[in-house]
Amino acid sequence: MFLSCCGINHNTCALSEREPFQLQKDELAKATSDFKTITGASETVVLATCNRIEFYRIDPEKIDAKEGVKKFYESRGITDNDNLDKLSFVRQGTSAARHLFKVTPGLDSVLLGEYQILGQVKTSYSEACSVNGPGKGLHKLFHNAFQISKRIRSETEIGIGAQGLAGAAVDILKDLLGLNLSGLSACVIGVNRSTDMLVRRLNKENVNITILNRTVQKAEKMARTIGAAIQPIGNLSEVMSNSDLLFSATSASDFVVHRKDLSSPRDNKQLIAVDLAVPRDIDPRLAESNGVTVLDLDDLKRYLDDVQQDRAVEMPYALDLVEEQVGAFEQWRRKSSDLGASALRKRLDDDRIEVLGQFRNSFRQGDSKALEALSRSLYRQFLRRVNSMDTPTLPE
Repeated sequence: MFLSCCGINHNTCALSEREPFQLQKDELAKATSDFKTITGASETVVLATCNRIEFYRIDPEKIDAKEGVKKFYESRGITDNDNLDKLSFVRQGTSAARHLFKVTPGLDSVLLGEYQILGQVKTSYSEACSVNGPGKGLHKLFHNAFQISKRIRSETEIGIGAQGLAGAAVDILKDLLGLNLSGLSACVIGVNRSTDMLVRRLNKENVNITILNRTVQKAEKMARTIGAAIQPIGNLSEVMSNSDLLFSATSASDFVVHRKDLSSPRDNKQLIAVDLAVPRDIDPRLAESNGVTVLDLDDLKRYLDDVQQDRAVEMPYALDLVEEQVGAFEQWRRKSSDLGASALRKRLDDDRIEVLGQFRNSFRQGDSKALEALSRSLYRQFLRRVNSMDTPTLPE
């Protein structure tokens, strides 16, 4: 069983470089199925979040993990292999398991301990299961990842404070930009987990909220819980002209907010626009308008350095827990391999006895012992050859 992971994330490249490779939630099932077919891997899971796209696979033997990802994107019309080589990383064996065990509890997130990442990993795994992407190995790997996430959440303070980038964005506006949010007006574009968390935080800060969505009905439930106003996305320009804050987090493939949407001058009124989407929702050229500041996920990443210090104190203990889980997974993998080898040995010996019985009557009775010795010798030689081809442990 050869485990590998190839991916692109916020550690390897900027948001603008990552955007062409991004996969949305509704693409994950087909992406997993296509990736499995294209690569011929035994098991696959494609993981996509706001800040990463990662391809997990199990194969019978060692493979070139990057080559499979290149072929996948080529099938989607993306042929810039040199750029993909530069931006992507590869983890193999134990290192791949360790990486996922750090990703799932948020130890590898822009916001250390981000809780939303667990739900995103579960969604990716569920979508992969719907098309029979994972098998015994990846099922075990991802369930171990869920276990370590729960344990780190309960045994450390990694997750104190803001639970996601949406919540962190509010903290940034308050603590780092020094804004008093009470009484300000905010328009929030999109209805999903991120915006649900965001509007609850804004409501606690006494912000006047207007939710915009292409389907107004989807915004009604969210708005009802906090008494927010609702507008169709077609009224964006009007709502923006009366807003102090703008947040956008949709799954659109192109810009949702354009410079032309800001129809009236803002010389005496500031607008801070926060883009929480990948690909980006807000055209960066909006920042060229007077009185407008645009922040995207890369900007949030830079602002979060100070916020991380308190959580980072818990990092050594969290990493110790990760290593415990890595050890448990490796022990399971070795045991599974040993059980497979034992079954193979028994089947080969049964085959040896069966074939020997078929030919025994073709030889003289005195040759029986010699035939038995010959068959056992061939059996042992074959096992030695097979064992020499096995990979006894997952490589670091």
